[in-house]
Amino acid sequence: MKIRLIVIGLALAATVAACSSAPAPLDVTVTAADISLDVPRIDAKVGQMVNITLINKGVLEHNFNIDELGVKQASVKTGETAKFSFSATKPGTYNYYCGIAGHELLARGDLVVTQ
Repeated sequence: MKIRLIVIGLALAATVAACSSAPAPLDVTVTAADISLDVPRIDAKVGQMVNITLINKGVLEHNFNIDELGVKQASVKTGETAKFSFSATKPGTYNYYCGIAGHELLARGDLVVTQ
């Protein structure tokens, strides 16, 4: 009886630990070209660290913004790369976009955060 309780206790502890641990970081490479971002959707979990590598292959500067999460990446010049990270604390769909004037209508995508 004692052994069975110990086994049940260990199984419960393992289940709780698995449920409460943060998801592994998500690495995403986004390539910006002239008025476009090549990743139309990023899927992440609540609390998951999202590591973005933004590569600018266009002739104009580009940046990366998610207003609802306070993400405002500085402009990246032609041929340069920027790396930055963020996470979302609640589920939802968040629009990301390049904030350079005239780019935001086409250089955009959605971050979809689920539990």
